[in-house]
Parts: sequence; structure tokens; C-alpha cells
Amino acid sequence: MHRPLRILMTNAVLTGRSGTETLVRDTVLALRRRGHSVTAFAPITGPAVAEIRATGSPVATSLAALEAPDIIHGHHTGPTIAALTRFPGTPAIYVCHDFSSEIDAPPIHPRISRYLHVRAALRGRLVDECGIAASKVKFWPNTIDLQRVGPAAPAPARLATAAIFAHPGTIRFTGMIAEACQRHGIAFRGELIGKAADDVVKRLGGTDLAFASGRMALEAMARGCAVINVDRFGVGGLVTTDRFDGFAAVNFAYGALSDAASPELLDREIAAYRAEDAIAVTQRVRRDFASEKGAEQIEAIYRDVLAEKPWPRREPNEDERAMAAIIERFLQQKQIYDRSFVRLREGLGPSEELQFQLGELSSKTAELAHEVRRLRRGGVLRRLVDKLTGRTYEN
Repeated sequence: MHRPLRILMTNAVLTGRSGTETLVRDTVLALRRRGHSVTAFAPITGPAVAEIRATGSPVATSLAALEAPDIIHGHHTGPTIAALTRFPGTPAIYVCHDFSSEIDAPPIHPRISRYLHVRAALRGRLVDECGIAASKVKFWPNTIDLQRVGPAAPAPARLATAAIFAHPGTIRFTGMIAEACQRHGIAFRGELIGKAADDVVKRLGGTDLAFASGRMALEAMARGCAVINVDRFGVGGLVTTDRFDGFAAVNFAYGALSDAASPELLDREIAAYRAEDAIAVTQRVRRDFASEKGAEQIEAIYRDVLAEKPWPRREPNEDERAMAAIIERFLQQKQIYDRSFVRLREGLGPSEELQFQLGELSSKTAELAHEVRRLRRGGVLRRLVDKLTGRTYEN
């Protein structure tokens, strides 16, 4: 039987519910359920750490007082370098999440023994741009915590409700989606995430069809929704069993979305819905993309790294401790961690507030349009009486 491991997992921030923050939370919990000890390290923390700490897993904003781990699991360049400096001799893996972001630039270091990527396009950043040996590069897909997502809802024979499940304001063709839903007799609920929420996956209840991408697409499918893959770049289409592997290879994100949005494309993808196929997609996600599966895969990678050669650990010297502390302060004070960035992550800055307001306006517009259509069908006077008497009116 394998001994439990001591793992240090880094991330740029742990303040909200971005993709990497959610992945860290889910993976830490899944690794703990497998008996491992995991410490998360992020120079900037906020409310998001509460769920990790509630399980007994510590979250550190400084490496100074930590014991050396067996392995470093790095997300984001800066905190990964800080951990490598603070724990000389400790091996590491690094997970690349983005193709262009500077904070996700893969650090080239002799103790990083594996470089993982969450979608196929990122292999090019690792191998072609950075010159990392292909033998060190491996695909590790995003996974989700099914305990948080909850049970899957049954797939309806016919789609009755739909919504956009995405960061607020990112889908620029909401009106086109609303009109397509209207043509197919589907009640459009607008954007489910009109403002920041503690756990947005809870908002999927009562939605048959979700327009989503990335981790949110996985969460929606696991919850039992049919998913049409969309984001600000365009429309990828309905996720079906035949298309599933292609979507999964690009993490249900950009690269899958090759077509510009159009009424004809949306009509075709909505009409392609089949309840039996939607059930099969949900089953596939819950079987192959659960965080327990991801933790099993990453543990195997850890053990391969630890077994490939001796890794002589030692205590850091005075210079190394000082350098690690300098890197930590730099991460907290400079570049992406400047005051305006922290305000955006921990609260609402002007640009993000505008995006939220646009998202809420889009949702209200869709609701108003739906109400106008119902008024026309039922008669204005009848609707007015219903409103005054508090009676509800179903489609």
C-alpha cells in the first residue's frame, strides 16, 4: 500500500471562484479523501479559502513556516518559483491553464519533472514555444466535485427552459440566443450569474439547456443539463456523445468554438437535442470528470515523479529563504497583484461592476420579452387581472 504524500499546491490567488481556484479547492478535497496531506499556498487569499480550511487543509500566504513537502504541485509561475526556491531538492509538477497569460508562463526548472496541460492547444505552448521535452508533457483534464454539484436532474423529453451559464456579460449574442429559444418554444431565463455568488452551480436548478463553456460546461452537464458550447468567440455546438471527445480535448473552451454565432447555427444545435444522448453525456461527465478521478490520475503522476530518481532534500540556506520571501512580497505587491487587481478579485472594480450590470440587464430584458409574449397570447386585460390578484400563468 502506498504511503500518504505531503503535497504543496500553489495558485496565484484563492479569493473567488475562477477556474484554477475552483480546481484547487476540488482537487485538495479529493486528495484529502485519498488520505494525503495537502497545503495550499497563495500570496493573495479571501473568502474562497474557507471551504478548504473547513476540511482541515491549511492555506498559507507565506512559505516561511511550512515543512518541506514530498512534491510541489504548481499552478501559476510566481508561486511555483517561490516554492521551488523555498524547498530545495523537492521535485515538482506544473499545470498550464492558459495559452497567453503571463502568470501562466511555464517556468523552466530542472526539478519540474512533469508539465501538464488542461487542453490540447496548450501542448503547443509547452513543447513548441518553451522547448519542453514531449516526454515530460501530459494531458490532465479539468475535473469537478460531484458532492458540490449534487445529483443529476433527469433529462426532459423536450427542452422547456434554457439559460446562459457563464461569467456575466461575456456572451455578446444573448439576444440571438433568446430569439432562438423563442422560436423553439423554450423559456429563456437569461444569464444565471447576474452578480457574484457563493456557489453558482446551485443556480442551474430548473434549467434544461445551458449555454456554457469550460468548467461551467462540465458542471452543467454533470447537473443534467444539455449544453451548447458557447463563449465570447462563438458557438461550438451541442455537446453530444459523438462530439464529446473533441470538446473534452479542448476543455470545452476556445478551440472548440470555431463558428460565428448565427440564428441558423443556433436553430440547428437546439434541434439536435435528444434526451437519450443528453443522459449519456451526463453519465460520461460524472464517470470520467469527477474530482476523485482527477485525484487518482494526479497521484499516479506524483508517484511516477518520486520514483524516477532520488530527490535529495535539504533545508534551505539563508540566501534561499531570503529569496523565497522576496518573491512572495513581489507577488503580493507587483504586476497582477497591484491594488486595482486585488479590488477586482475581492470586490467589484468599475469594469467588473459594468459587466455584472450588463449581465443583469440582459437577463431582465429576456424576462421582459418573455412576459410581453405571454401578454399577447393571453390578452392584456386578463394578464392585468392576474397580476393584481396574484395568480400565476403558465406557458
